[in-house]
Amino acid sequence: MTANLKENLFCLLAITLVWFLFCWPWFMAGNVIPHDAKNHFYPMIRFVANAWHSGESFTWSPHHFAGFPMIADPQSGIWTPTLWIPSLLSAAPNMRLVDTIHLLHLPVGAFAIYAFGKTNNWRWDASLIAALTYMLAGAVTFRLEHMLMTISYMWIAIALWRLNAAMKFGGLWRGIIFGVTLALVIIDRNHVAYLGAWFLLIWWLAAIIPDFLKKEFSHTVRQHLPVAVGGVLALILAIVPIILLLQLAQNSNRAEFSYLDASWQSLHPFAMFTFFLPEYYGALDGSVRHWGPASSLWGGENLIMHRGMLHMYSGILPVLLIVWIGIIKKQLFAPGIRFFTIAALCYLLYSLGRYTPVFAYLYDIVPGIDLFRRPSDGLFLFGLSISLLTGALVQKLDHLNDRRSNKIGWLCSVLFLILITYMLFNTASQHQRLSDFANSLVLPMLIVGTVITAFLLASRNIVSNNSAMIIVTAVVSLDLIYHSTNNRMNTRPADAYRTLETTSGHPAFSRVEALLKERDTLGVGWRTEILGLGPVVQNLPQVIGSQSTLGYNPLRLAGFEKYIAPDMQNNAAKKRNFGMAMISYDSELTNEMGLRYIISGAPIETLDMDVEADRFELMRKVNYGRRNAYFYENLQALERAALLGGEGEINMLVYSNSEIRIEVTSKIENRLVLREFYYPGWVATVNGVPVEIARYDKLFRAVDVPQGKSRIVFRFEPLSANNIWNAIKDLSS
Repeated sequence: MTANLKENLFCLLAITLVWFLFCWPWFMAGNVIPHDAKNHFYPMIRFVANAWHSGESFTWSPHHFAGFPMIADPQSGIWTPTLWIPSLLSAAPNMRLVDTIHLLHLPVGAFAIYAFGKTNNWRWDASLIAALTYMLAGAVTFRLEHMLMTISYMWIAIALWRLNAAMKFGGLWRGIIFGVTLALVIIDRNHVAYLGAWFLLIWWLAAIIPDFLKKEFSHTVRQHLPVAVGGVLALILAIVPIILLLQLAQNSNRAEFSYLDASWQSLHPFAMFTFFLPEYYGALDGSVRHWGPASSLWGGENLIMHRGMLHMYSGILPVLLIVWIGIIKKQLFAPGIRFFTIAALCYLLYSLGRYTPVFAYLYDIVPGIDLFRRPSDGLFLFGLSISLLTGALVQKLDHLNDRRSNKIGWLCSVLFLILITYMLFNTASQHQRLSDFANSLVLPMLIVGTVITAFLLASRNIVSNNSAMIIVTAVVSLDLIYHSTNNRMNTRPADAYRTLETTSGHPAFSRVEALLKERDTLGVGWRTEILGLGPVVQNLPQVIGSQSTLGYNPLRLAGFEKYIAPDMQNNAAKKRNFGMAMISYDSELTNEMGLRYIISGAPIETLDMDVEADRFELMRKVNYGRRNAYFYENLQALERAALLGGEGEINMLVYSNSEIRIEVTSKIENRLVLREFYYPGWVATVNGVPVEIARYDKLFRAVDVPQGKSRIVFRFEPLSANNIWNAIKDLSS
């Protein structure tokens, strides 16, 4: 075994060990990744898994907001290959399996960063420290709940590695591999993927433009043409899901964001203190009440976001290296480093959003920014940039032996540290939190002292460079593990979400599942609305197969948003917004939708002031924990399909996720109304002849049927050439 192979194996095993230690709360203590990872993504995975194993289609879900095009929504995970794993392994994957697959994205991305460093001829210590910093940077570990962003974060690292390899060594096959990885970045269509695509593009342009200006055309063709081929391949592979998303956006509540909406949840400037002191605003384990931005002490509607969205800590080593090697030794903008420095600054400015004029300028001139909200998502790419900057600065550690004085660098560093210390002290003093400030200094100072001691011992040949860097790497690992794992943002006991795995034995939700047996006269399950019973069960219908009218998703169909339930992104709170058509629970649209059961966390008359006390029958009231669940029945709910002219019979032959077959016997020429949402991609035939689906009552599907017996088939075909072409035409117009 060669020395180089031993070195690589040692580093990869070190990454794996650090990852495993980081994961102990989930692997050993029986916890789960909380919040959106369970409230939103886990039910989506369960829906896909159940559909796959039952032979159903997962392209459309009747269990989410009364009907939703799952295949067009990035957050369904349908286009995310790594999320297929739990769905393929089990029809009902448990939370531990899903979390394990999710957490595995971190070391895979770290391996790619390590390989990127080695491709750039970095030493083992520079590559390893960059990989560890990348893997446990504040944004990604504190926001594990946002699963698709974590996955995109991994693919960005892999794509960067393969892009760099293609640029250095050429080869069409390297360009093709890069193209596939780039497609896997952009196919998830989230904010981090979008920002990561810009990172990769600018990294490539920063290399090709100098080559072009030097007229090194043979070099350009050999090393950059494969990259261009890969970029084209990525667009080809990702174009269909991108078109489907844009089609959904055009028919949803979020065609684009205004500047005010797009800049919502920006990084508060005072949150930048967490880059230096992770526990400045209180202990991360929740033992001390958080008092920084995003808490009530700072106020403001734009700060309705949890602490993890404002967390910047990537370890104390990057701070030390930026000051010592970057500023004092004047390496911050040296070749091979300046790109990462500039990238970190750019993503920091982007994350600050509305707090600087930069975001407003970018919003106006850069295409795509208006499709996303929450500029603080840029902290994912800030963490990536900082990890690469850290690795590049470690590579320059030989400058520690440079005894030449840099008075300006020393002066700037001292002034900067004095300014930061004053601001930290002053802010803590104003909020009467000086004890928190003092406590937050202890551990970082110990880490800084240990790292500096290791560097000085190596510079004086008391210990070898490798021994010193092993000490530094161990300290960096412990620092990152301690400050990133087992906190309130990424860990909760599994029992808090157990209902999503099974409702068996639950006093309230076992009864919700029992209602699935109830059918209308056509044999179709009644619709159910769950409201005000907490965040955990918002998307429970996706798991148990209940045809729910609400759910948890920032995307809703435009008709639903306008006519049924505006601004109902989630149904956790005891609040119901009514639309232009469903103006109350006591409305015709309530009945037409077949909304038979309402399970609420409060009496229905407190949710809807216009409803009569006896309009809905109270079936039962169930107490569990600190909550009450009120079960109401709407005896006026109507069947799923109807003939407008009457004088006929309807027989439901097949009702499935993406196909509905109906037999109609009509005494006259008639119109069949199917009380399912109108949406592009649904096609219909009457007696085998394709017909156009009309929009009825601004929401539902309708087709004309002849006199006599007819068979009508509605089928969802979002991937058909006709739907894709129509979507392109609609988007271009």
